[in-house]
Amino acid sequence: MSVATAHVEIVAPIVPGAAPGTVVGAAEVLDRANRRLARVPLRAERPTRVEVPPGERCRVHGWSPYLSVQSIEVTGGRTEKAVLTARRASGEGTGGEQSRRGATGWVRLWGREPDGHWTVQDPSGMATGGTAAVATPLGGPTVLQVGGGHQRPVCTLVPAGSLFMLQPAAGRSQRPVEIRSAADSGFTLLEALRLGEWGWAAVMERVWWDDPSVRGTPLFDLAVAYHACRRGDLDQVGRWRAEAEHRPESDPAWIDVLAVDAWLARRQGEWRDLAEILDRLADYGRAPLAAEGLDLLAADLIRPAPQSGPEERLRRLLTPYLRASLPSSLTSFTAAHPQKPMHRPPQGAPPGRPLPFRVEKNTNALRIQWRVLRHEPTEGEEYAVAAHSLPPDKPGLRVSAPEGRNEWLIVEHEDPMVLWWLSHRLLEEGVTAGISLVPGRNAVAVALPERGVGPLAVLLPSLLREGRVRRLGLSVRGRRLQLDVEDAAAVQLLLASLLG
Repeated sequence: MSVATAHVEIVAPIVPGAAPGTVVGAAEVLDRANRRLARVPLRAERPTRVEVPPGERCRVHGWSPYLSVQSIEVTGGRTEKAVLTARRASGEGTGGEQSRRGATGWVRLWGREPDGHWTVQDPSGMATGGTAAVATPLGGPTVLQVGGGHQRPVCTLVPAGSLFMLQPAAGRSQRPVEIRSAADSGFTLLEALRLGEWGWAAVMERVWWDDPSVRGTPLFDLAVAYHACRRGDLDQVGRWRAEAEHRPESDPAWIDVLAVDAWLARRQGEWRDLAEILDRLADYGRAPLAAEGLDLLAADLIRPAPQSGPEERLRRLLTPYLRASLPSSLTSFTAAHPQKPMHRPPQGAPPGRPLPFRVEKNTNALRIQWRVLRHEPTEGEEYAVAAHSLPPDKPGLRVSAPEGRNEWLIVEHEDPMVLWWLSHRLLEEGVTAGISLVPGRNAVAVALPERGVGPLAVLLPSLLREGRVRRLGLSVRGRRLQLDVEDAAAVQLLLASLLG
């Protein structure tokens, strides 16, 4: 006799910068007796369907390294969508919702040249002004170095062509800010491993095996391999290694692939292969991209295994990194130079072109600016978003209006995540060229396009149709209205009345 079930779609909370399909966390459904009915990944803009008994009142709660997820209740047969949101700041959340200090300092971008030397890159490609986000260029291995105040400089290995947020470090940290990926499936899984969230990690790893379209991004590929190593699953690591055969040695993540190879060779007793792999690792002369790789090699180096020349060479190479390392999902260590990790490097910015930044305490006053990661024209240009801090104590709108544009539409909503998502959509689809978050208000200012408000009239009601919001507040030059209709033609008339 079959048991009747009802379907509920679990919708991931909005994480700024998350492309559709990005794994931003995981969730589980519990029945009224607290029995687990399902565990599912949370993927940006891709609801996951689960089955619950009809009439059963269930609780959905989840985990994400980017925000604290608010638990909600659903009822089988009466709830069609379970839309998860960020918990309001109350001191009990994780990540950005906790009370944090402001931070000032400098950030520098280092690139590794073909001859193996690290050089300081021109900061103009990262961002400008008081930055809270940094875009890394495409190319080889990259290091973000952050310093300032009384903290010693910290180097973090990061993937090329990615976006990283600078967040004020919580507590008595050895660095002014923490470097976190804006939104990346691999970073999500690596953070779960670092924080010991094994149950959530297993749910998120399944996405990589079930959906081949997510493969090929360095951090997600590596996170899956390291998770299998943590479990001691030789078969799964072997399967993963077969998938990674296509990765070229010029790939910055190749060091991590070799670290996985070393782990596999040691556990399979292939000592000749192990010696060759360790020799190659020592020749590369740098640490793995993910801190999991550094920990993996360190654990193997201290095992009572046959000593060899390559093993000793690698031990000498990695010992300074281990002594200077800081807690992080990506390899992070104190150093005045990426090639010279030091437990107590000198303070202050060394010669070069550092980029100053200021991150305000607990403020949503950020100006969004898009930048092309590479200068030459390409098919499907790759963009990154840089969020700039605005003075929260200044009333009014602090923006530089583009030439020839003097009308701004203010869009208000109580959820800052909705405003972030709207800003990304407007910029990504080319509806507007200028957006600013209004200091002191949950509102964004949208530079009205010169070609008319038609594109805005199409995009704004899509928020209502998709169930993200019930209404939006709109205003131009002090005239206000509430947008609660889903028809584009009706919205265009409302916008025209505001501008009239």
